Amino acid sequence: MPRKKVEPADLAAFLRRVETKVFHVPPLPEGMSALERLLALVLQGEEGTYLAADRAVKALREHFAHFNEVRVARLFEVRDALAAGRVGSPRERAEIVQEYVRRIFGLQNHLELNWLYDASSERRARLFQALGMAPRHAPFVLDLDAALLDDEVEGFPISPQLKRFLTRTGLVPVNPKEAVVRELLGPVLEGKRLYPDYLAMSVMGDLLPVNKPSRDRRAEALKRAFAKREELSIEEFAELLAEAGYVFPHRLDPGPARKARRKKTAAKRAPAKKTAARKKTKKAATSKGGARKKSPSRKATARGASGRRSA
Repeated sequence: MPRKKVEPADLAAFLRRVETKVFHVPPLPEGMSALERLLALVLQGEEGTYLAADRAVKALREHFAHFNEVRVARLFEVRDALAAGRVGSPRERAEIVQEYVRRIFGLQNHLELNWLYDASSERRARLFQALGMAPRHAPFVLDLDAALLDDEVEGFPISPQLKRFLTRTGLVPVNPKEAVVRELLGPVLEGKRLYPDYLAMSVMGDLLPVNKPSRDRRAEALKRAFAKREELSIEEFAELLAEAGYVFPHRLDPGPARKARRKKTAAKRAPAKKTAARKKTKKAATSKGGARKKSPSRKATARGASGRRSA
């Protein structure tokens, strides 16, 4: 039986359901060094948002002339700089910042990291492993940054992890041609979706074993999640993602099928709510009218009292 071709729209629907705030990383801002970019990712970790981490980097840049000053500063000075920039948990983040710059300095005796954009992805991965602080998606952010900075590279990089995700889940044939991969991913990885979707697929591929076992439980879980992306409930879908090792905080999108059922149910309930509201308003108006009949006005009471005094 011939393989059913996966359309870009099918993959896009699946990626909406696995979407996570963690992978909403913006493209590399102009003038941002590799040292600062990697620091933002380290501060973000695997549960935080990039924007909050980026705010911390900007606060440090405004307060210190160079990151070497951050390295040799006292902890309270770094903490105060972060607090002045309205960065949450300034003490904890100050400790992470100083540990990061000191480890980088210890690894290469300087803090210059822009060479990462000219290095191979394997060399970048070795630095991340030696650093021991970078979150799982950091290497793929730098891979994408480097590709977009290189005029000779066309489009997004096709990493081994990206290929592993596509082939193990059966979305493309084994050992696919680059043209086949770009045909599927090109319409998906566009505009604002480039970084979030590229990181999601790369991380899912990174979670799969390099050497394919006889039975790859994680790949099977991803296959089922993709195949039933429109049918599974939130809980069922989350269970499959957890089985695949994808435990990042995600949106838990209920999926197209459930959304349609919710809209249909809401449409049925809407008239009943309006009727109940009308009855409630009518009842309130009736009770107010009754109350006015029973309670005489102040003027009438005053006139009655005046007549009694005259008599």
